[in-house]
Amino acid sequence: MAQAQTPADTSKGRMNRRDLYQELNLTKDQQEKVKVIQDKQREEAQAVRNNTALTPEAQREQMGTIRKKYNEQIDLLLTPEQKEKLAKLRKEQEGEMQKRRNGQGGGNN
Repeated sequence: MAQAQTPADTSKGRMNRRDLYQELNLTKDQQEKVKVIQDKQREEAQAVRNNTALTPEAQREQMGTIRKKYNEQIDLLLTPEQKEKLAKLRKEQEGEMQKRRNGQGGGNN
């Protein structure tokens, strides 16, 4: 029996911006604000990845700080229902990432 896949499933644990907007049913105003936040997050993350002076551990720590900072900013834009849905999606993504780290991921298709 086939099951419908959610957007989070189709991208192996990573949700693109359009999927996020659909899953959370964001308003146009929310979409614009989230896009700005995500663009800033992407820039900061790229700077960390490009900083060869950082150890892998320091990079992971800084990436976690960046992710937390921008997730908090996005959460402020959401309704309680949207926050609940996003928390669930984040937990699912975290579970997928943990599987991949433990060698249980889908691998290359």
